[in-house]
Amino acid sequence: MMDQFPTFIIGFFTGSLITVYGTLTQMDFLSYLNTDQNILKFYQELLGFSTDSLEQNRQYRGYIEKLNISVNPNTLNISVLPNSICEAAILEGDRVKILPSVEVIGKQNSDQNTEFNLFKQRISKIISDGFGYIEVVNPENELALIEINLLNEEQNCVRKPKYIQELEKLLEQKKWKDADQKTNQVLLKITNRESVGYLNEDAIKKMSCPYLRTIDQLWKKYSGGLFGFSVQKRIFLETENQIEDDALTRYDPNAYIHFADLVRWIESSKNGKEKWKTYDEMTFSLEAPEGHLPRLNQLAKGMKMKSNYQLVSPNNLPLSSQEIQARTLFFARVDTCKL
Repeated sequence: MMDQFPTFIIGFFTGSLITVYGTLTQMDFLSYLNTDQNILKFYQELLGFSTDSLEQNRQYRGYIEKLNISVNPNTLNISVLPNSICEAAILEGDRVKILPSVEVIGKQNSDQNTEFNLFKQRISKIISDGFGYIEVVNPENELALIEINLLNEEQNCVRKPKYIQELEKLLEQKKWKDADQKTNQVLLKITNRESVGYLNEDAIKKMSCPYLRTIDQLWKKYSGGLFGFSVQKRIFLETENQIEDDALTRYDPNAYIHFADLVRWIESSKNGKEKWKTYDEMTFSLEAPEGHLPRLNQLAKGMKMKSNYQLVSPNNLPLSSQEIQARTLFFARVDTCKL
């Protein structure tokens, strides 16, 4: 009988089966089909999936809709779904810190999903209160707080590992100079350049957007919007500096001096000539002008000298090609991160 059956039909059916099986082994096809129970049942029977595995899959997809957060109940790995306000705070590989077990009706709860249930309760409380935090551990076993605030207009979700918390404490105490130096240390930490001690072009271009956003938010919060990367970037662009890919080949010394003057990184000396402020001459207080901090005076250390730069401004103020490169690259990254 098979000899009489058209060969192309056998080939089509076999090919379809292989395609279906290949697709199922490469992606979560069940999630894709979960809206059509008839199709789902067909593939379940075809490939021998059990009801238990389907239920586990369905449980994995369970999430808190208000925040669009998903947690694997078995590994406690946490992830965000599209349109989550925590998209920039929760990173790949994060898992929920194990929560203490609880007692249920006077006896220890042996439910294997105790931590998962506690996590859901924590999230429900955050949604109910409008604010709160969850603790996560990254693959390097570093602990971080994910602070969630649904009460403000932006409804933000901010990641705060230990070194970010240390920076926040300095900012809260208005220790601006210490906070500036700590910010430089944090940038080295998040780019894995601590052992080297300075940033380079590649490190600046690949800085983590979530961390840059958190640092910027903290500087703006505790300075009342006076300081921060986004504040500086706005002034940088308003003074007609460029951040496009070819910006470094079209450098305008007048524009950079205008920026440095507005943020008061230069000053007039006693003889009337302009000079760059030393680090200790910076104004580490709220008396400073907008955008004065963070200064990050080590930002240019890893830049290579450019021989084609005009290194003297029209008013004879010496310029550094490394400084110009570093600020241009840094503000370009700040812009890419939508700060």
